[in-house]
Amino acid sequence: MATATLNRSDIEMQKDVLAELRWDARLQPNEIGVVVKEIRATFSAAPGLESRRPLSCTSIPNLFLASDWTRSGWPATMEGAVRSGYLAAEAITGKRFLLPDTA
Repeated sequence: MATATLNRSDIEMQKDVLAELRWDARLQPNEIGVVVKEIRATFSAAPGLESRRPLSCTSIPNLFLASDWTRSGWPATMEGAVRSGYLAAEAITGKRFLLPDTA
């Protein structure tokens, strides 16, 4: 999906945005903004990847990890990094900060 999107032209993507948002049909795609494609910001998960990510707790006393890459149950994104910080805080304090994920 990400590769297919990156290969699309800016005009095609802008037309899709206009159609999806049902904006005024008189607007031209180049009048709504600029398309920015950042390939390094696209997360691509692979099977078994989660088990390779470290937990917040380590084998070293008083050393805790928090980052987008630690095992938080979420992808390596900004949101995953925030969740990782909460998990590290829970490990340090013994208090519960996160609520269970809900569907």
